[in-house]
Amino acid sequence: MSQTILIETNQDLKKLFSLNLQTFVGTDIIHRENAEDTLALLKILPQISLIITRVSVDNEETAKIIFNFLKREELNIPLIVLGACPDIAHDVLCLEDPISWEIVIKEAAKKLGVPLDTTKKIKSEFVPVSLHYFYEINRTPCDVFIRIKKGRDEYQFVKRIHQKDSFDKEDILKYEKQGLKEFYISTEYIQYFTNFVTNELVSKLEDVDLSLEERILTTSYAHEIVRERLQQLEIDQACIELSETSINSMVKSVRNSPEVVNLLKFLFSNKVSYAYQQAHLLALICHYILSKQSWYKHEHLNILSFVSFFADATLKTVPQMRISSLAELEKADLSEEEKEQVMYHARDAVNILSIHPEATEYIKTVLLQSHGTLNGVGFNEDPPEELHPLSKVFIIADHFVKILLNPELPTTKKEILSLMSKRYSGNSYQKIMKALEQKFV
Repeated sequence: MSQTILIETNQDLKKLFSLNLQTFVGTDIIHRENAEDTLALLKILPQISLIITRVSVDNEETAKIIFNFLKREELNIPLIVLGACPDIAHDVLCLEDPISWEIVIKEAAKKLGVPLDTTKKIKSEFVPVSLHYFYEINRTPCDVFIRIKKGRDEYQFVKRIHQKDSFDKEDILKYEKQGLKEFYISTEYIQYFTNFVTNELVSKLEDVDLSLEERILTTSYAHEIVRERLQQLEIDQACIELSETSINSMVKSVRNSPEVVNLLKFLFSNKVSYAYQQAHLLALICHYILSKQSWYKHEHLNILSFVSFFADATLKTVPQMRISSLAELEKADLSEEEKEQVMYHARDAVNILSIHPEATEYIKTVLLQSHGTLNGVGFNEDPPEELHPLSKVFIIADHFVKILLNPELPTTKKEILSLMSKRYSGNSYQKIMKALEQKFV
């Protein structure tokens, strides 16, 4: 399906354009606030199909900046400008105000090569939703369906959970054991459903009486939802709030965490996703290393927990997340596209998080340097001393956890540190590994 970037400052028009573009043109909408956000996205997602933008946002010449970038990078992406812009009107379509939504939809359909028939909906009536959205709720604000194949390219949607039904996690797991991977929600209710689940998770994670085990499990489900929405570039306010609450919950869990051995047993026995196993253990090992440093401050754990939460969020498979060197990447049984995702994932995470209010420059620096390079691209086999101290802590903790979670590599701390000491020659890195030699408590 095509993807369209929409920059519209009027909230009512934004909703109107988005709904009708999705309904009648069948294109997914990615909202951006200005040219800077758009250019950051285009650097990692150049296959965008169409850009619709206001001529200017605040004092920024938004349309001109985007047009010049597309021209400079030789990106053949159609551009529709909302408002008069004489400087580029001879090269792109500029619609002068007042602009009706019908005209915008008609022109977007032309640019995307979609035969427009406003009497017929192009987009599917139903949207697939992963099962983990249902683990922490016991009711839904709308009906829930499953999809049954009737014939070639023909499906029937059957209602399985009614709006007023109550259920628990065990009911959902029964569907999972039967091979079901996703439910379906009516397109018109999907945003309502997503916000409902987000609010339920946030409310539970903010409960001070939540047990440690429940906190870890609930945070892991929230982590899956945030990762999924991040990969779909759906970082709205609800997603931001869920990520903030999840990170705070993870910090609380880490500070009250059981011994590493017991934590590992808990993470594995409860089928927590590999992505969250890695994120949680990474924050825990960072905390342990930090606690041994004379310069440690409490906010350092918050920073490294944020980085741990998002470090591999753009990666889609476990084999991708296990890689920690260029040699491993070269040998990995991955497609070229998957290898490229690994190569650029730190930089991509920073770019995607550009609109997250908690993603400070401090956090972005550590995230960019999380594999030993300064620009967030690739891996440095022997990272330099010039990196930020928190980046060094993260690098050692990340490699330690990746080895710990890999069944084909050593599992004892002594063996892991012996393997790592051959790679990290710098004095500061050796000191960090010395801290890990001490007994975990």
